[in-house]
Amino acid sequence: MSGPLFHFGAAVGGRAPDMPRVGGILSLVAEAKPRILQGNRDMFWSVVVLMVMVGIFAGVAGQCTFSPSGPQQGAIPEFDADASLRQDARSLPFPIRSPEVPEGWTSNSGRVESFAGTSSSHVGWVTGERSFVELVQSDAPEDAFRSLGGGPRPDRTIIPVTGQEWTVFTGDDVRPVWVLDLDDVRVAVTGSAATSDFEALAASAQRAEPLPRER
Repeated sequence: MSGPLFHFGAAVGGRAPDMPRVGGILSLVAEAKPRILQGNRDMFWSVVVLMVMVGIFAGVAGQCTFSPSGPQQGAIPEFDADASLRQDARSLPFPIRSPEVPEGWTSNSGRVESFAGTSSSHVGWVTGERSFVELVQSDAPEDAFRSLGGGPRPDRTIIPVTGQEWTVFTGDDVRPVWVLDLDDVRVAVTGSAATSDFEALAASAQRAEPLPRER
């Protein structure tokens, strides 16, 4: 009698190759223990991490201020313009003047730099309206001031200031430069300030006497 052969040994003594073990299935469907059932140690470290994060946010917030009227400008760094100009008078080969500026102006910068093959003395002020105006003194030719701090400035006009004629160089997207030729030196005014501030500094500069050059 013939019929199908059954291998009982594989079914009884072992398992079929494609039958997963019960433990493997349970390990796949087992869910992580809820956080509420975690131990006290886990809860302690969770609180520590939370406190650190709160401290960081508090520190950042403490460095910020709320201004309902918009951003506020900070304090202007103070600079001794007169002392800087007196030092320039001792070191540069042309006369240097130290003009008196209107009340409320604060000097905030000064330097000597190369310009048009020679040197130039620069001192800047922040006006009462928080604009900037700069005095430049150099023995460079007048026409060289067309490129002062950038350029070009193709336009040239004349503006009278208390008996003197100042040459004004202007161009697109550059600050105007007012220049006065005093024979042995050129005095220039530039910046972002209003025309009235340019006139005030120009008038004071042309009145000022050259500083002594003693060392």
